[in-house]
Amino acid sequence: VPLKPRKELRFTELQSGQLEVKWSSKFNISIEPVIYVVQRRWNYGIHPSEDDATHWQTVAQTTDERVQLTDIRPSRWYQFRVAAVNVHGTRGFTAPSKHFRSSKDPSAPPAPANLRLANSTVNSDGSVTITIVWDLPEEPDIPVHHYKVFWSWTVSSKSLVPTKKKRRKTTDGFQNSVTLEKLQPDCDYVVELQAITYWGQTRLKSAKVSLHFTSTHATNSKEQLAKTRKGGIQTQLPFQRRRPTRPLEVGAPFYQDGQMQVKVYWKKIEDPTVNRYHVRWFPEVCAHNRTTGSEASSGMTHENYIILEDLSFSCKYKVTVQAIRPKGHSKAEAIFFTTPPCSALKGKSHKPVGCPGEAGHVLSKVLAKPENLSASFIVQDVNITGHFSWKMAKANLYQPMTGFQVTWAEVTTESRQNSLPNSIISQSQILPSDHYVLTVPNLRPSTLYRLEVQVLTPGGEGPATIKTFRTPELPPSSAHRSHPKHRHPHHYKPSPERY
Repeated sequence: VPLKPRKELRFTELQSGQLEVKWSSKFNISIEPVIYVVQRRWNYGIHPSEDDATHWQTVAQTTDERVQLTDIRPSRWYQFRVAAVNVHGTRGFTAPSKHFRSSKDPSAPPAPANLRLANSTVNSDGSVTITIVWDLPEEPDIPVHHYKVFWSWTVSSKSLVPTKKKRRKTTDGFQNSVTLEKLQPDCDYVVELQAITYWGQTRLKSAKVSLHFTSTHATNSKEQLAKTRKGGIQTQLPFQRRRPTRPLEVGAPFYQDGQMQVKVYWKKIEDPTVNRYHVRWFPEVCAHNRTTGSEASSGMTHENYIILEDLSFSCKYKVTVQAIRPKGHSKAEAIFFTTPPCSALKGKSHKPVGCPGEAGHVLSKVLAKPENLSASFIVQDVNITGHFSWKMAKANLYQPMTGFQVTWAEVTTESRQNSLPNSIISQSQILPSDHYVLTVPNLRPSTLYRLEVQVLTPGGEGPATIKTFRTPELPPSSAHRSHPKHRHPHHYKPSPERY
């Protein structure tokens, strides 16, 4: 059995965009050829994290002591490990390597795909309510932070020139639908959709995609015209009646029999030996952070569709469908969809909707607010680590608390003088509901930081508690000490500054 390769892996980012990973093997007396199996895992985020990383995945098998990988994405922290294998077996993988992140900046998010009408209803007052859906990007460089939705229409007026009106709203990046209410009947509308992400202090925007429709025509199931700004025009039949153009399609999520449900459908395979399909679905991420321990569900059907029941609110689901053949399984097709928040169903259902954790009623606003924001700093060598903490008043919690959103921003001198928004560098993190402390390493010395903490509940975000703190200066001797092992950390607990 060959010895393990040496644990030190070397990374070289090539001009072509590829990443070259090299290693060296210990002396082996084996005369059989040795194959090296390379695995990697990665995580999103400001800092590398083994807890939030994906599972290990095999990316290469080679007889060389190097490999070049083409699919390295910006904004991800990668780790690698290598195993040497021959006909006698292996001694296992090396320890995980140090983290690597590409020096390239991430791309703007792709334009939202397959924008379409999912539902349209004429209300008792004559107004029209429509739901528009789109496909979520499978693997953008950075997860979409939010979508901007614009809709416009033309109104006849007494003057010779018609008046054009425009509205806008935003929706969370994990959602793939938006509902527009109080639309005028028999009116031509244009809806534009744009994806937004953040990379440090830079905002990255996708190209806009537009959808043209007539409000009552949408109800009468006439054709829709969808076109992108780049000029590509396609004609779509109404969402409910058109045949799937891709392997899988997902209908708009709906609430029925006290459950969130969705219909997934696909083209039947023209193979007489295929008469069953295996369907598997599970939540990849949820706004309320309850995916931990969520098990995948599965089912079997003879039809070319399945209705998934008992889904969670505000979750991004992955669905895979696989045709069952007598001699094995076909390739699995996958699609993603997002369920709406429970609050989106309020007022739209004739029957009362019981949201998780409700006690008979739901408040329109989240009143819970963190209190007693405080900060302490530890200075060790030239590194400053901040420990931010807060408390909660139990009396203010009318809804179950699902977590905290903590945002910290470096408030620079330039932003005081000219109030440039780009001079505030902001970073956010979502913590579980039982975490009342956030640790932030590598803060700048003698710098103002603004801290915002918000409560997250199934009904939305609470008001932000905001305080500003100044980090301590570095001790003068820290740059001149030559014996790191004798250094002791300094603890500071500053008084908060108003800004």
